[in-house]
Amino acid sequence: MPTKRGARAAWHRPANAIVLGYLVATVGVAAYERSWPPPWLVTHVFLLGATTNAIVIWTAHFATTLLPAPARVGAASDRQLPAALGALNVGVILLLMSAPHDATPGVVIGAAMITAAIGVRAAALVVMLSRAGVTRFGPVVRFYIAAAAALVLGIAAGVTLEFGVSAAWYPRVYAAHVELNVFGWIAFTVLGTQAAFWPMVLRTRIVSGTEVATNHALPLCAAGLLVIVTGLLSDSRVVAAAGICLYILGAIRALEPFARTALQRAPRSPAALMLAAAMCWFLGGLAADLGKLVAARNLTEFAAAVSDFVPWLAAGFVVQVLMGALTYLLPVVLGGGPLGGRRLSAVLDRYGLARTAAVNVGAVLVAATGGGAATAAGWALIGLAVGGFCLLAAVAVATSRRGSP
Repeated sequence: MPTKRGARAAWHRPANAIVLGYLVATVGVAAYERSWPPPWLVTHVFLLGATTNAIVIWTAHFATTLLPAPARVGAASDRQLPAALGALNVGVILLLMSAPHDATPGVVIGAAMITAAIGVRAAALVVMLSRAGVTRFGPVVRFYIAAAAALVLGIAAGVTLEFGVSAAWYPRVYAAHVELNVFGWIAFTVLGTQAAFWPMVLRTRIVSGTEVATNHALPLCAAGLLVIVTGLLSDSRVVAAAGICLYILGAIRALEPFARTALQRAPRSPAALMLAAAMCWFLGGLAADLGKLVAARNLTEFAAAVSDFVPWLAAGFVVQVLMGALTYLLPVVLGGGPLGGRRLSAVLDRYGLARTAAVNVGAVLVAATGGGAATAAGWALIGLAVGGFCLLAAVAVATSRRGSP
């Protein structure tokens, strides 16, 4: 009879295979399209496919790990997660197949399935949090719940675009869609998780004040995102800019312990270096968001600017978070103990510094150039890094399977 750890590893293997599959698909679609920056499909295969699956998988893992035992009984169980992942991926595939062909019914059904899967997982987290009571890592789970709410609103904005809106409303809804998905769904999850995860990666203690900082950061970030969306939909750049400033304050508050932890123990492993670089790109993305909004003469110009900086933000921030987190977590979950974990870490750390350099140099080329050979070279570097990581991750999963009792 499998142990709890063994059962958890059993569903993590296919779950992580889904994430790796989407990463491979992202590289494959980008190569097939031969278009720089990546088109709509490439962005959504990565952000909606790989990243959303990773968030659902790992938020369940961290919520179960961080919350006290009473919170785990009957909520967010391992039995529920595979069903949610199944509905999520059917919805993602249906949406990705339907949207390029303007098949609105397929988009609506796919979006509804994604929303239902995320809603079920968010409800499970709410139940877990209510059963946990006052707990040290409650703010982390509250970030996860806020992230799910942002995704549901972001999906609604995306479906609205599919139905068609007037020329005056399109840039407002598009910009709100991007802000909710990138700075809500993805960034909220990352900001919440790093409070507990970053010290684990650095193998050091959590610095004092981390829980308080996380507790302060969520209201600022959530209120900031709400003000941003309100400003965009009401065609007020001043209100939206105020919201970004409020969000930046929250992000700085959340990342202040992150910086102190790095000073306490400097990042040296590939996973730690990728995560540290990713947070720098995240702050750079927020600065670009504010700068583009202030510089734009209207929201139509801002929406065009958003579509320009999302690719390099996805590369520098999201790609590195995903690869850094998986580089650390795959050995922890699938290693089967300290010895197995070290064996898998050795596999995933191969050429880790080169991959980290490739992603960051590639993101710089994409961000600093307006197309042409330099941008293509940047995406090639990023694609090689992601492809190399997927190959090593597949080897690591196969190694863990051979080493399992």
